[in-house]
Amino acid sequence: MKLSVSKNANINYLAKIIEINESNFSPHPNADKLKLVHIFGNTISTGIDSQPGLYVYFPVECVIDSEFLKFHNLYRDKTLNNNSECGGFFEAKGRVRCVKLRGLASEGFIMPLSALEEFCAESIEGDITNTSFDTIGDKLLVWKYVIKLPPTKNSNKIVKAVWSDKIVENQFRFHIDTPKLQDNLFKINPEDLIQITTKLHGTSLICCKLNTYRKLNWFEKLLKRFKINIKETEYVSFCSSRKVIKSPEINPNVQKGYYDYDIWTIAHQIVDPYLTKGMTIYAEIVGYQPNGKPIQGKYDYGCIYDPKKFDYTKLTVGEMYKANLFNIYVYRITLTNEDGKVYEFSAKQVQDWCNENGLNVVPEVYYGRAKDLFDLSLEHHWHDNFIDALRDKYLEKDSIYCNNKVPEEGIVIRRETSTIDVYKFKSKRFLTHETEELDKGNVDIETNQ
Repeated sequence: MKLSVSKNANINYLAKIIEINESNFSPHPNADKLKLVHIFGNTISTGIDSQPGLYVYFPVECVIDSEFLKFHNLYRDKTLNNNSECGGFFEAKGRVRCVKLRGLASEGFIMPLSALEEFCAESIEGDITNTSFDTIGDKLLVWKYVIKLPPTKNSNKIVKAVWSDKIVENQFRFHIDTPKLQDNLFKINPEDLIQITTKLHGTSLICCKLNTYRKLNWFEKLLKRFKINIKETEYVSFCSSRKVIKSPEINPNVQKGYYDYDIWTIAHQIVDPYLTKGMTIYAEIVGYQPNGKPIQGKYDYGCIYDPKKFDYTKLTVGEMYKANLFNIYVYRITLTNEDGKVYEFSAKQVQDWCNENGLNVVPEVYYGRAKDLFDLSLEHHWHDNFIDALRDKYLEKDSIYCNNKVPEEGIVIRRETSTIDVYKFKSKRFLTHETEELDKGNVDIETNQ
């Protein structure tokens, strides 16, 4: 049986083969029939009879294939199971939810590897420990849970064209899908120079000024036919959300879509004056849209919507920005030359550039060698102790940046290298909050854009 990763897989929602030893277990303080598993910085509640061995780990907010859940009688609705007399705790959507079991949040779901082999009626050969996958053979087993948008008057206009043939090859790049620290902890070494920043819960913005193909007039086309050199490219400023280019000039098919305002194009007007040729700015937009709708629920980050004080329909974008309706926090900058070679700004260069130009940078909570952050033994379980210390110091607290009382989303760790190398670490409180929002059917502006 072959385990593989599909072409369009999200790296943070893959299943993983893990080895659980006796040392990974601990008693559940509030339940006699449960115990805890501590693996890769995650804590998972499992049955009291679970024993050491190989397991399949399913992350929070992935969806598990219905046939697998049915085969193992894991649905709460017994009529959905193979054995209608047996029931589990999965709802019909098959989501792995971050829920509190007897007062403790469980960050995922595990099953013995034998459960996967029984489902496939085939043994898995070789050393597969730490193998991540979403596909077994030709069957998709897990994927990210996403709420489907309800029909609206704009539904037939939503076109998620993510690329454009008007952009010169190797010029534009979306930001990487930031991998979870828990899955990549071994990549952080004590001697590494790292930056730790607060993870802001907003929506991703990309602002750039990159080389694109010009629209030639009839005379230029004629000259080109006679082998006369014509400048066919030009630098154009445009913006994008996490996965969709928002500029109609670059992506003619893009429409306003589900949301009332194009907050990305609005924010782009603030950043645009600072862009130089070849520059790409990656940032987070937080706060409110001009109609007062929050970008991400109660996560205001000090922004204010005050219709008694301002008539936002009459304000320019600059005036909205000065009125603190929304804010922009830069977390990454690159320069791309005409040949497509990318230069990555270091964390400190990003800070310096933002300070020089009066733009905000994501809040930094630590910069230095990883080994100097905590007083930990470098010889005994440094990685495990490091992630535990990170959680104790930075996670599970209320946000100090928001007026509303909300849990901090988490932190981002960046290794100072010549390329981008970053990892996110979300708090259990935020994961629980995220699950509750999805339970309510609340649409995440980031996921759907």
